[in-house]
Formats: sequence, structure tokens, C-alpha cells
Amino acid sequence: EEEAGEEEEDLSDFDDDEIDSYIRTEEEAGHREDVWNEMNREYLESQADKQRQAEANAANGIFAPPTKRKRKSTDPQAPAKTAAEATARMLKTKNLSNKVNYSALKNLFGEEMGIEVEGLPAVGDDDE
Repeated sequence: EEEAGEEEEDLSDFDDDEIDSYIRTEEEAGHREDVWNEMNREYLESQADKQRQAEANAANGIFAPPTKRKRKSTDPQAPAKTAAEATARMLKTKNLSNKVNYSALKNLFGEEMGIEVEGLPAVGDDDE
């Protein structure tokens, strides 16, 4: 209940005239809607055309085929045994080659852990 009292105190700092200046009148709201409709007329017309075409097709028994979505490839792979192997697989599947510091990965996984990371270019092959 104390919080509600605090909110009321905060609102008392504002004059009614100031609050009313932030709220649009019906006339202002109508004018703003007219401006928006004028600016987006082409879009609204194309949407109305699409709706009319879909209704006409439905009346004639013509239905659009459902859109087909691409499925992610589900290559059956065993879980990665090491972090280096997981990183190499991720880099193969995602196009991140220009955003990856291969030298740092080679140093992290290849030299420190004594693991040769397949799929990673040799140290110094990055464009830096």
C-alpha cells in the first residue's frame, strides 16, 4: 500500500493541463490516422488486393499450397569428445570464417592442449 501512496505523490507533481497536453484529442488522433493511411496507401492497397484475390480463389475452390520451410540438416553425428572438436564442427557448419581469429583458436586448442584441430587453417593463415 505504501507504493501506491508514493505513486500518487509522484503524479501530484504534474498539472492536469500538462497531462492533457500529452493526450491527443479525437480530432488529433483522426488527423494522425489520416496521415498514416496516406503515407502507407500503397501497402494498404496491396494488402486489400491480396485479400480480395484470396477470397476469390477460396470461392472458386483454389487454395494456395502451404509454404515449405527449410529443415536444418540433421546429420547424425556423435557428440564431440573435446571442446576443440566441437569448435571445429561449429566452424564448419556456420559461416564465420571472416569473424574468427584462427590463430587464437589454434593456440587455445592446438598447442595448449596438444590437440590437432581438423578443419582449422594453419596458424598465420588468417587475413590479419
